[in-house]
Amino acid sequence: MITTIDRLNMVVGAFGVFSVLILLFIAISWYRKKKLSFFSIVLFLIVLAGSAALVDAYWIEPNWLQTEQVVIHDPELAHVLEGIRVVQISDIHLQGGIGKREKDLIAQVNALKPDLLFITGDFFSDKQKWELEAEVTALFELIRSFKTTTGIFGVLGNYDNPLNDPAIMKEFKAAGIDILVNENRAVALPNNKILYLAGFHDSWNKRARLKTFNGIPPGVPVVLLAHDPDNLGEAIAAGVNLVLAGHTHGGQIGIPFLVEKSKSANKSSFMRGLFDAGKTKMYVNRGIATTHIPIRFLNRPEITVFTFKR
Repeated sequence: MITTIDRLNMVVGAFGVFSVLILLFIAISWYRKKKLSFFSIVLFLIVLAGSAALVDAYWIEPNWLQTEQVVIHDPELAHVLEGIRVVQISDIHLQGGIGKREKDLIAQVNALKPDLLFITGDFFSDKQKWELEAEVTALFELIRSFKTTTGIFGVLGNYDNPLNDPAIMKEFKAAGIDILVNENRAVALPNNKILYLAGFHDSWNKRARLKTFNGIPPGVPVVLLAHDPDNLGEAIAAGVNLVLAGHTHGGQIGIPFLVEKSKSANKSSFMRGLFDAGKTKMYVNRGIATTHIPIRFLNRPEITVFTFKR
């Protein structure tokens, strides 16, 4: 079976062969005529641009974190979150321990001095079971490195089956993150107000989510953490003010035509950014890491900072 990464490798390999042939053609043309034709210059620029795009997609953009400043217009949330710094990250997919990208992530998040840090799922990568212990240890270190005044809260993503193990979940909680599994919290804020925060488990069992909002007083604003943005319909039905999601990685490729042609990239109708459904708004974070193919192009990994206005 040919995988997505196999197809990508074939395209990159074909471009490499094409580039070598073009450069040979240009070199021979230069040797014979001591000058380059317009056609040769165009071919050289194509090879140069393609090579630059590959370097960017494989090595630069995947490690080039971008902080997005997002304004949410919601009078109810603005009243509760006045003066509170809210930061979201998503889709860490940690592989091979704490690397340069993760160190940059820690430094940049901590430099923002968040009161609340929300992590919307997919802590783990698609590693083999024998590598799980090292991955848990690295994630423990990563979470413990984040500094907030109020707390770190998260939900499970579709890669987070290890967290269904109570022992591993206990380790995560010891690291300082409160993971919400179809439940909610009344979070006491530094401004002496209360934020009601809910979290969906990323599973197909929607019936299990019915208890998520139990105990939340009627009429208060609610923020919902949900890994998959396709949960927006449930959030609207529940009267949630704001949904924070991830899962899509923004498609990893910032070219809509290519994203639409890829089943693995085109995961949702809500790929990235802010969506307004009246009372309920949703923000889809582009994530930190990659899956399937290790590239990002015109789609940098994202740290999101929220400001709430009336």
